[in-house]
Amino acid sequence: MEYKTWQNKRWDEKFRRLVAYRKENKSTNVPGMYEADPKLARWVKYQRTSATNKNISEERLRRLNSIGFVWKMRNDDVLAPWMEMYHRLVAYKMEHKSTDVPKEYQVDPKLGHWVQTQRKSYDKKQLSTDRINRLESISFVWDSYDVQWMESYSKLVEYKKQNKSTVVPYRRTEHHSLGNWVDTQRVAYNKDKLSGKRLELLNSINFVWSAKKVS
Repeated sequence: MEYKTWQNKRWDEKFRRLVAYRKENKSTNVPGMYEADPKLARWVKYQRTSATNKNISEERLRRLNSIGFVWKMRNDDVLAPWMEMYHRLVAYKMEHKSTDVPKEYQVDPKLGHWVQTQRKSYDKKQLSTDRINRLESISFVWDSYDVQWMESYSKLVEYKKQNKSTVVPYRRTEHHSLGNWVDTQRVAYNKDKLSGKRLELLNSINFVWSAKKVS
């Protein structure tokens, strides 16, 4: 009896992990090469085998069916290179809370390049709707520069709160990078290369467009 209770607890724990996976990925198709949780991938495969051999309880069948469990998968679905990389990106997001993988990501260089490829394919309208939906379901960053821009903008907002101004001195070491960024926005504005959205955001904090460099 105790062994059966322990088995049930283990099954319940794996089921909860599958529910979490489904919430994150909109699917119960856990690839066999899912590096973020290899045990979950093996467990999913075992459920399919158990069902085929009629060695699974009605209660477990009911619970798995309630979350749209996929009982039959083609090998190309499981091992598809794109899906393998996608799940590596999911694992990256779980650890870093972001999908903006650096191009030269030393821990997994292939992942950084793959992310760049998805952006290029998207820009060229060469990415399928299914892949776009999968990536957007994990808040994929299509424009890495936009993320960096917003990070700098947030720093400027914070600077203004503390200093009552958007004029950032250049030669104060702690604000040197922000000062350079502010000057870059002015140059872009003068060349009419600043998007309407960015112009609106900067104007909303009374950005000073003609300020001279402050030492």
